[in-house]
Amino acid sequence: MANEKTAKAPACTLFLIALEASAQLMPSDAPLQYSAALLAQGNPRLGAVDLRLQYRHLLGGAGSGSAIGGFAAIAAGPAGVRPGVGLEIQPLAFLSFGFDYFATYYFGTQGLAQSYPSPHSDYGSDAFSAPSDGPGGSYALWVQQLTVHAVLQGILGPIAVRNTTRASRFFADLHGNDRVFYEPVLDVTVYKDGWAGQNETDVMYLWTSSFIVGLRYTLTIAWYASDAYSPGEPQDNPNTPTSKLGPVAALQFLQSDGGAVQHGALLLTSQWYLSHRYRTGATVSGALPFFGLALVFSGDLVRSR
Repeated sequence: MANEKTAKAPACTLFLIALEASAQLMPSDAPLQYSAALLAQGNPRLGAVDLRLQYRHLLGGAGSGSAIGGFAAIAAGPAGVRPGVGLEIQPLAFLSFGFDYFATYYFGTQGLAQSYPSPHSDYGSDAFSAPSDGPGGSYALWVQQLTVHAVLQGILGPIAVRNTTRASRFFADLHGNDRVFYEPVLDVTVYKDGWAGQNETDVMYLWTSSFIVGLRYTLTIAWYASDAYSPGEPQDNPNTPTSKLGPVAALQFLQSDGGAVQHGALLLTSQWYLSHRYRTGATVSGALPFFGLALVFSGDLVRSR
């Protein structure tokens, strides 16, 4: 993994597994690449098609692990569309950092977007349902998101370890007197002009050149400003931190040196909630995990020399 590209993705566990794991299975020094991913998950529900172009320029010789690159992407699903761009710098094989910008437009369908007067408002959902309605119900909404992130990674024999930290600032013009909105990728409510963070640790076993299995721990935190609360409310945090732990796996089933599609992979994940306001018994049994799958195809648009 130290010499392989860490792909970029929206701040979502399923998206990250799909695109990062596929990069591990399909390393490439090609300067221009594409990927297409079909994504689906439950608890909470989410589905999308993610398309992206990625540019990568090596700063050292082949295999040095030092590079700079960027991407342009668009994800679309029944609830909305999410275009974005990003920049990544990898000065060392074991370290990379970057910046992403995404603008999500919710159609006002599938129960999204939902916004609420306070972090204390009820936004609970079942494993496959939309979050509870806010005072005005679902409506069309633009949400801008700026994310900074850093990745530390290493490999020893067949064992690979990665730690990814992200901090996102959200900007949303909510209707009425609402102050927070439900963010389906993080599965919590976030302040309309506030911050949320996520840290993920992966320990992976490189079983074969085409099969990876491992364990992932995810911690999510949202921060609420004092004016996120209704007058007289206690200014505590009832929603985060949330955490979950469980297995992940990636299987490469297609690898070719020619044709429009050179790589294909199937990604699976299942994480049990260790802490969550709703998913440890309030609306969903703690025995039911977050689960998702992704089908990813990718290739080189410009081959490396």
